[in-house]
Amino acid sequence: MIPLLTLALYFVLSGFMLYKALNRSIWGVGYYLLNFFMQPQYWAWGNVLPGGIRWSLISAWLMLGSVYLNGQEAEFREDRNIKRVSMFAILLAVNGLIVQYVFAMNFQKSWPIFVEMAKFVVLYFVMQKAVQSRKDFMLLNWFFALGLFYWGFEARVLGHFTMVQGRLENFGGPGCAKSNELSNICVSLMPVYVGFMAFVKWKEKIIVTGAVLLAIELMMMTQSRGGFVGLISAGVAILLVSSGRVRKRALQGVALGVLGFVILAGNPEIMARFMRTFTSDKSTYEGKRDQNSFESREFFWGVGLTMIQQTPFGSGGDAFDTKRARQIMKSRGSSFYNNSVHQGYINEALDWGVQGLVIHLGFVFSAMWSVFKTMQFRKKIGDLASAFYGPCLIGGFAAWLMGCLVGDFFYLEWGFWLVILSVCYTKIFGQANYGVLSDTKVTQQQAEEGDQDLLRELALGRA
Repeated sequence: MIPLLTLALYFVLSGFMLYKALNRSIWGVGYYLLNFFMQPQYWAWGNVLPGGIRWSLISAWLMLGSVYLNGQEAEFREDRNIKRVSMFAILLAVNGLIVQYVFAMNFQKSWPIFVEMAKFVVLYFVMQKAVQSRKDFMLLNWFFALGLFYWGFEARVLGHFTMVQGRLENFGGPGCAKSNELSNICVSLMPVYVGFMAFVKWKEKIIVTGAVLLAIELMMMTQSRGGFVGLISAGVAILLVSSGRVRKRALQGVALGVLGFVILAGNPEIMARFMRTFTSDKSTYEGKRDQNSFESREFFWGVGLTMIQQTPFGSGGDAFDTKRARQIMKSRGSSFYNNSVHQGYINEALDWGVQGLVIHLGFVFSAMWSVFKTMQFRKKIGDLASAFYGPCLIGGFAAWLMGCLVGDFFYLEWGFWLVILSVCYTKIFGQANYGVLSDTKVTQQQAEEGDQDLLRELALGRA
């Protein structure tokens, strides 16, 4: 009965969002994200549908059609911070195209990886264009929050999950059905939810808090040590980049995350794995297994670095899953091989060259810089709620980037989501477009606590 209800819910939500997308582009984005978090082929309730349907492609085309059908609603001014991020996005695609046609060792195998990257670059431009108002920005955050809430509901309430060797596997959406990837997407979005709470009313905070707790629960079910470290990194980053009264809110947000972790960490296996992240006890079976895992990753990283030295301009997508990599492993005494280097930065340089890694890092860090500048501006004018969102979004980046040190997550979709949220945050709340949207101006009460000279300058500049 429940699978039929879920299937019906999927089609009702699809119809509703497509109808709304005819008049407002953000709902086209909602339909696309619905098909990420509730893509039928990833769930048992979708088995009754015809196989082979390309849900992601269909929803992406419909999202694109919605954005260009509705056009531009507000005349936003040029923001140099966003312009810088967009420049890196274009360079990312151009470099990938050059490497694909000039340096790729296996064109056919590399092509799907390039297409995926190019799709994410297009996604970056389309999704940010769909956000035309403060309400659109709120809806975009809601889509992410409700998506992960649904995953947690499927696992912890309905009990629809599979554990393999004590870890949650074959659960989630495109690119994140494995435990490590699932953990990384959870810890990347979790801090964003904490920041989003500053925007919503008390009744809505309950839902967002539920999403945070369910995301923590999913992360713990994956037993991913990269997820644990990423979560810690997020908390540290939030506290480091916040200051003044925003830091007080940051302390409360981090305390909420710690409390949720403590409450939910009742499984002794999960806590034992968490503690082994910071210890090196080799006397137990689990300790030896963890040590072997770390040593094997170090071995693969060494092979990857050797390959980068041989082909610094890149070898095309999936460069590590080649005969060349296996030959290097064999020459170093390994009797087995792995098709993943287990390190996002090495993987990026292998595929698209050292220059590709530099461009991608520029894309990410320029987005983080735009967030930092926007949060500083909102704090100066007295808008602490909007200012608090900034450190939390940077915390999401910190969790994701930390995870990329031990997993091939750097090229995956949710890294682009964080950049999209960053430019949309800057577009709606940044200084360059202050006054374009009336509902993003500070209230009289906020203005009294803000920088009066800056507020007068803004008033004169928009007069």
